[in-house]
Amino acid sequence: MTCFKVSKEWMEKNVLTNPAVTAALDAKARRIAPIVQRIALKEGAREYAESVRIHSGRRPGVKSPTHIARPYARVIIGDEHATEKEYGSKHYPKKGFLRRAVAEAG
Repeated sequence: MTCFKVSKEWMEKNVLTNPAVTAALDAKARRIAPIVQRIALKEGAREYAESVRIHSGRRPGVKSPTHIARPYARVIIGDEHATEKEYGSKHYPKKGFLRRAVAEAG
C-alpha cells in the first residue's frame, strides 16, 4: 500500500483555488438563502427576510496550524436582532430560521 502525501502546493492548486470547490460552496449558500427568506416571511419576519445576503471569501488561516487560507461562502443576516431571533432571548422567541433552512436543504 502506498502512502499519498499532500503538500501545501497540491492543496492550494487542487482544493483551495479550484473553481469547482468555490462554485460548490457558493451554490450551497445560494440554495439556502431563499429558503431562509421563505421561512422568515412565512413567520412574519419581513426585516429578517430582506436582510439575507451571501458573502464569499477566504479565511485568513491565522489560527490554523497549517496556516492554510480556505475558501468559504456564508449566508449572512443583516437584521439587528438576528441572533436573538435565531436562538431566542427574553425579548424574542426562538425561531431558528437558519437551522430550519439548512435542515430543509439537506
